[in-house]
Amino acid sequence: MSNSTYATAFNRSETPIFASIETRLKEHLDRRTHEGSLRSLMPLPASADADTSSKKNPLTLQSALVDFASNDYLGLARCSDQHSKVESAYREFLSRYEGSKTNPPVLGATGSRLLSGDSSLARTLEAYLASPSVHDREAALIFNSGYDANLSILSSLPYRNENGSDAIIVDELVHNSLVMGVRMSRLDPKNVFLFRHNDVEDMKRVLKNVCQLSKKSTSAIASSGPSVLIVVESVYSMDGDIAPIKRILDSAYEMGATVMIDEAHGLGVFGRTNSQNMILEDGTDVFSKINSIDKPYKNENTRKSGGTGVLGALNLEHHPALFCSVHTFGKAAGCHGAVVAGSSNLISYLVNYARPFVYSTALPPHSLVTIHESYESMLGIEGERRRKRVFQLVKLFRQKMLAGLCELKDKAPSLEFELL
Repeated sequence: MSNSTYATAFNRSETPIFASIETRLKEHLDRRTHEGSLRSLMPLPASADADTSSKKNPLTLQSALVDFASNDYLGLARCSDQHSKVESAYREFLSRYEGSKTNPPVLGATGSRLLSGDSSLARTLEAYLASPSVHDREAALIFNSGYDANLSILSSLPYRNENGSDAIIVDELVHNSLVMGVRMSRLDPKNVFLFRHNDVEDMKRVLKNVCQLSKKSTSAIASSGPSVLIVVESVYSMDGDIAPIKRILDSAYEMGATVMIDEAHGLGVFGRTNSQNMILEDGTDVFSKINSIDKPYKNENTRKSGGTGVLGALNLEHHPALFCSVHTFGKAAGCHGAVVAGSSNLISYLVNYARPFVYSTALPPHSLVTIHESYESMLGIEGERRRKRVFQLVKLFRQKMLAGLCELKDKAPSLEFELL
């Protein structure tokens, strides 16, 4: 039935009372087009549409493009060996159900974890991720994405807006998922504060200001007083700079604040075995321009593996000011999902109050198997080899870029630039 037929059938007037949502959508899109900021899905490279009936694995197809854009830092998402490893592990998982008519394997989780979507596979994986050899925390909870995990934590915490209001202090360059999590929280916007990117002194200044505001509003202290949560990332994806995590945690602890750390871009790239890559001397490393990076601790626990993130590299998983960490699987792990690592209290609280967790269908078994196999690769010999290759490429890229920029500077002395 056409629009005109509907109008006649329902006796609608020529001039509708309300504006068209479709018209407004088009207005917003037209505005972005005019501003040159319209987003669109890019056409796939020709090789991505190649004949999949050939014997070539689609994951190994090459194109004329070099990847400087994706988050597949270790190349696991495109690795045919990793693909085979996952499929082999999944076949082994399915073999447990052979011949079972009463308990057949499922393709999907069938529901949220609180209904029909929980499984021994999920719980075993969470125990593995929380174990001393991985993220070394009391407990862990898997989410469908890093975005979901950040929204879950920040939107569900029991903030108070009176009797000594709680506060959130956020690095000004944190990811959109953290920003939206704060916006969705029950905290009054006036109790959200920003500090200059990776500037510990500015963070301490904000902490002191929050402390003064709290003293004016209440005389209560300790458990009955306000709570302050500091939100940062370990590695910031746009510039690749690392937060001075230890100094942030130490400063927070001095004043009774706690810290949430998003390890999305630290997982797989850094860990106990390559903490030296976080500090470059004499221009030999990607972070040579950053003089605020914490010195890594000695590897006192040989059970720890490489690739678990910046917290693992600095041996800070048990710092008393650490509230929780979020580790996203869509970057170096080459798959999908995320895990929140923290106290048993926090995990139990999220199971009860985190709406993205409570109301989302859980990850399917194949995803859980993929996550486990990704960690096995990241934390093992293959992960060490791939991390070494990453930093070799980083060094090569910087050398070539510096040489090119110096040559450009000689040809155009008026240009001003700096390689971060």
